[in-house]
Amino acid sequence: MAHLRRALQLMPDDPQAIFGLATALEQVGTREADEEADRVYLRFIKEHPNSPMTEQAEKARTAFAHRRLKASSMGGLRPDVMMYISSALQTFKLLGPQQRQAIALEIAVLGRDGLDINDPAEKYTLKALPGKFSGMHLVAIMYTAFRQIDPTMDTGADFSAEFNAATQMQAK
Repeated sequence: MAHLRRALQLMPDDPQAIFGLATALEQVGTREADEEADRVYLRFIKEHPNSPMTEQAEKARTAFAHRRLKASSMGGLRPDVMMYISSALQTFKLLGPQQRQAIALEIAVLGRDGLDINDPAEKYTLKALPGKFSGMHLVAIMYTAFRQIDPTMDTGADFSAEFNAATQMQAK
């Protein structure tokens, strides 16, 4: 690791030095190393957006986010996500399938630049829905919409336990 850090000091703009350090940090497997790797991958993406390795860096960052998400769940179920899904189910029932699809698409487009699912601040807005939303709230709404549109679709987040719990709650 020391050699990779030194290489980055000597060549601070070199994409291979940045990517190499991020990859090595990822292999360490600790929370602290993952957090640093995530920051280094983000730096790589911002500084070298046209690199063929950018997609790998984005996938690594997504994997980190998923691990953090699962680590923060209580007993495999996130109550906040369950409530977001429950609310989305009620909203979609009132709005109908066309508006549900429009909302899902708007969130997916917004998510291309990344949604901060680890920050509870309500800093995102949608044209299709009033109010402000956290990144996690938007991902839960999008998951709910896509789950209703095509239950086999991979949205990048697995909220199946929360979706099932919210659906059961709605039925009662």
